[in-house]
Amino acid sequence: MPLTPQQIEALRALLDRLIPEDEFPGALAAGTDKFILQLLTHACAAETPIIAQSLTQLDAEAIARHDLPFGKLPIAAQDALIYELEHNRTATAWPTTFPANGFINRLIDLAAEGFYADPANGGNRDASSWRMIGYNPLLPVHPTAP
Repeated sequence: MPLTPQQIEALRALLDRLIPEDEFPGALAAGTDKFILQLLTHACAAETPIIAQSLTQLDAEAIARHDLPFGKLPIAAQDALIYELEHNRTATAWPTTFPANGFINRLIDLAAEGFYADPANGGNRDASSWRMIGYNPLLPVHPTAP
């Protein structure tokens, strides 16, 4: 079950706020959205229906509060809504099996996974997050003393 264009727009907007671009690429520039979409098609396909429903609910929540879908909200309103959802403070009815804070936490996990993944797995385009933290996979993790 692929995500709809509206759900993908909500996903991308959410990822852009979870890992925003600064002097380093953010989630979208690093391909985190593509990584997650690939996961939801293959390895995490069983999660796709609940993630899709939650992305639709994210837009419904934004519309209930601001008359705009999540991706169309100003950044400050997106950040405030994420904060409210993290604390499970909702204006709409979220499923009890996957409440708002569970959805936000799962997307945080997926975003981190895609952002810091081995670039060969489809995320972390150009190893941008590795460069950001100074990781070089060609160097030993614990160099030995001379």
